[in-house]
Amino acid sequence: MQYGQIVFILFVAMACYYAFLIFTDIRKAQAARNAEQENHTEEEIDISDEARSFRPTRVSRDEEKKEEAVNHGQSEPDPRQGKDFRRPGYREAIMTDGILVDDLIHEIDRLAETGTSDLGIVIYTCENAR
Repeated sequence: MQYGQIVFILFVAMACYYAFLIFTDIRKAQAARNAEQENHTEEEIDISDEARSFRPTRVSRDEEKKEEAVNHGQSEPDPRQGKDFRRPGYREAIMTDGILVDDLIHEIDRLAETGTSDLGIVIYTCENAR
């Protein structure tokens, strides 16, 4: 075999290889387009049976039920209600590792009075409580 023949065979092999790569890229692009079109197709769903049988339910906190049970069991009023002036539907907040508002108010008052405060420590404590 001569040098010219080897170079020609390598050139034909590389041309076939690149033609194969182009062909597979085109096929992958078509498959991606088809998959995207399938994802965007709309389906009709009939929920008329579910809509007819729908019954609304009231969702509330468990604390309300506990308070009602306690209030039904006691004949005397809660001593907290006498000293706290809150609206009738007031509920205590559920604690989620947050900073207590009373602590924040205390720190803000100290900052206003003295000009120094440990708000950074309070926030750091809250972040570490998670």
